Amino acid sequence: MSFTFGTFDTDEAGAVATLLRLPSFAGLTVDTLEAAGSDGLILGGTTRSKATYEFDVITAASPTPAAAGDARDAIALALDPARGLGDLSFDAAPGWLWRAIVAAPIEWERHSWWPGSYRFRGTVSFDALEAYGRLADDERWTYTGPGNRTVTRAKGNARSYPTVEIEGTLTAAQKVTVTVGDVVVAVSGPLTAGQVLRLDYDRFDFGRWSGSTKVASAIGAMSTLDRAELWPHAATPFRVSTTGTATRAELIANSRRQ
Repeated sequence: MSFTFGTFDTDEAGAVATLLRLPSFAGLTVDTLEAAGSDGLILGGTTRSKATYEFDVITAASPTPAAAGDARDAIALALDPARGLGDLSFDAAPGWLWRAIVAAPIEWERHSWWPGSYRFRGTVSFDALEAYGRLADDERWTYTGPGNRTVTRAKGNARSYPTVEIEGTLTAAQKVTVTVGDVVVAVSGPLTAGQVLRLDYDRFDFGRWSGSTKVASAIGAMSTLDRAELWPHAATPFRVSTTGTATRAELIANSRRQ
């Protein structure tokens, strides 16, 4: 097995990296309340914190002890937590990324120690501060105008909160109405040509954008802040109607894996 972290690839380094466990529901906490007058508890909800991924890493076979030390040092340099968060991916979950950081010391030991095959071995532990993995190439559905559609997420195994993007033109008196599943939101204008109305339910960020610049918040123009969601393998209505014009309507899944 192998992993990549940022631009570092264990395969390219000649190292062997074996994932020791692949958790589901990492960091899960079930919140309960005492039920007065009963012999049970009331479910308050669930929360997720970080996910931990541990790898058994063996450095490349080196001809000398000094070269083995160089191989060990190169891995430590590439994974240095002072670099901050990076994208972690591994071959047990191809196409998925976790934003992670090395979260424990690597205690290197001699693995093999004879001429031509000097190797170190250690456990590399990453913490993904969001317990969910994200697709490197996410699912999205793009349409050239209003309409009634049904979409079905095919990837991932957890609820996700999608992003809706609308392009077109709206005056201040006009609006666009978007339906995702059970959530129906009407958003008032204005929206000018070249701008994008972006409703990001994953980051809970709603606004009008011009290129990479957010020019205005859309929260005050929205009829509801109820959170849209998508579940894998579940047919979900995606409808767009407007009293103005819409030239593009796109739904981005923000797929997640646990």
